[in-house]
Amino acid sequence: MARVASTKIDVQDLEYVIEYLLVFTFSRRAYSSDTTITKGKNRVKLLQAALKLEKAMLELRDQEYLNAVDRVCVDIEGVMVATLGTAEIQKLRTAVRQKRYKNDGYSRADQEYESTKKYLLNRYFN
Repeated sequence: MARVASTKIDVQDLEYVIEYLLVFTFSRRAYSSDTTITKGKNRVKLLQAALKLEKAMLELRDQEYLNAVDRVCVDIEGVMVATLGTAEIQKLRTAVRQKRYKNDGYSRADQEYESTKKYLLNRYFN
């Protein structure tokens, strides 16, 4: 039996996945492949998720920020599952892995997320 590509999105990969999907959505490859990501409602969902992440990073703090980022992860995962096939998900995984390696694992959203979690733990449990 073939192994199914994982669609789980964590905060470490979130920015890379959004970037990949935004570029892919408007590419020729998306139009020529058998995906529904090029449809208007799927593009809107993707863009809304990207805007929610940016808004969270700019405006929200503490637990509100953590909840918003977790929600964006779920939203992006939903868009991926609904629109991409197994082959496209595997290509996305490869591209994200390469991007993470290129950036030495640095992700602005992940750094902020981990920093906020650490701050909340110290604030409420010390």
